Amino acid sequence: MTLKNSVASFPKIERRVKLIPPDGGWGWMVLFGTALTNTFNQSMFSQFGLLYGDLLEEMGHKTTGAAVIMSTMLCVTNCGGPFAGALVKVQSPRFVCVTGSIVCATGIFLSAFSTNIIHLILSYGVLFGLGLGFIQNAAFVSINSYFKLRKSIAVGIAMTGTGVGQALMPHVVRYLLDAYGFRGACLLLSAMCLHGVCGTLLLQPVEWHMKKVEEEVIVEEGKLLSNESERKECDNKGTERKRSVFRKVLDLFDMSLLSNPRFTNVIIGIALTYISVQNFGMLYPFFLQNYVGMSKQETANCMSAVAFADIIGRLVVPPVQAKFNVSARMTLVLTCIWIAITRQILAYQTDMYVLLLLSALYGIGRSMVIVVRNITITEHCGADQVANAVGLGMLSLGLITPPIGYFLGWIRDYTDDYIACLTAQNGLLVLFLFMWIPDMFYARYKKAAREERVDEIQMT
Repeated sequence: MTLKNSVASFPKIERRVKLIPPDGGWGWMVLFGTALTNTFNQSMFSQFGLLYGDLLEEMGHKTTGAAVIMSTMLCVTNCGGPFAGALVKVQSPRFVCVTGSIVCATGIFLSAFSTNIIHLILSYGVLFGLGLGFIQNAAFVSINSYFKLRKSIAVGIAMTGTGVGQALMPHVVRYLLDAYGFRGACLLLSAMCLHGVCGTLLLQPVEWHMKKVEEEVIVEEGKLLSNESERKECDNKGTERKRSVFRKVLDLFDMSLLSNPRFTNVIIGIALTYISVQNFGMLYPFFLQNYVGMSKQETANCMSAVAFADIIGRLVVPPVQAKFNVSARMTLVLTCIWIAITRQILAYQTDMYVLLLLSALYGIGRSMVIVVRNITITEHCGADQVANAVGLGMLSLGLITPPIGYFLGWIRDYTDDYIACLTAQNGLLVLFLFMWIPDMFYARYKKAAREERVDEIQMT
């Protein structure tokens, strides 16, 4: 055997410098910037019923009309996820978030001049939804790149901005509507959305703040490539150049993730939970005003109770989850059981104080659905696939939202019963549990069997 076609290897331990995420540092400023952006953009989502409810009634549309607009918005938000993920690869999370904040402000601004439901679908549904999709994907990717060990805590802190906005914005919207009317309120709210640009400018590239640590690695000295290996490398380069445009698009969006049945089950299940939570948020103001008979001020109080409890949940529950080492997937299952029970009891209540209490209990559960949904996705993909995995999760939500959202609105208008609609929303959570719990038991069984085989091999 000649030296040219052989491989000589001499193990040696070397100390090398490795770059790792800071898990803090400038990452805290990234969380502050994301929270600021969420306060003035993401929180506007839950104000739809309060801001546009009277306008829709003047246009002659009921719950179905509101459901069409909200479903369009959710569809655009989430179908834009894969494109946002691809744009993050081409540009940066900061660029995508700044663009999203500007698009959100433009959507709210144009909605001020709406005279029919088509105008609202285009301004609020399409433009505002697209901006939210850009912000959601890019902000999470940025946080994920800065934090590894304290990821759930970091996401909870960043999402607190949404909770703060949802607690304060109902009162702001009510005041602006009373003081300036619908059009003036929309114009001022669109200006507030631009505050998100200031927050997103803090999303600096993680490469600027990586920590240097030393580690020992085993390397091989005197390693010579054989002629065969060199030929294979040349062939691979040639194949790379000849890849079709279609294949490049698939790689850009990382569609190979969908070949994993568990990943597909995860993103569909998360979509069902998110649709249930978001449709409840849209219906809740109508339920309080039309079924319970509350005033706008009392409605705003209940929505603020949800939001304040949401803030507490985002700050308190993630550290507890990390302390007891509960997976994001198990957290989501337990949370959905909590939400389904709370909302079903809430549907039959009319007392103000009981509704405030149940609103707060629901808010705690809602906070965890928002916090852990993307973290659950990252548990089922590689670190370099996060942007595309989150994008595909948003895409599944965007495709499922319109038909389910319209169906839920149709149930409300056909039965003229809010309780029936709330029960149908809880039915989505029950379907989610039927999808996930058997798969989780199967995964645990496979893990136990694999560990048992390893133990047998070690004993022999």
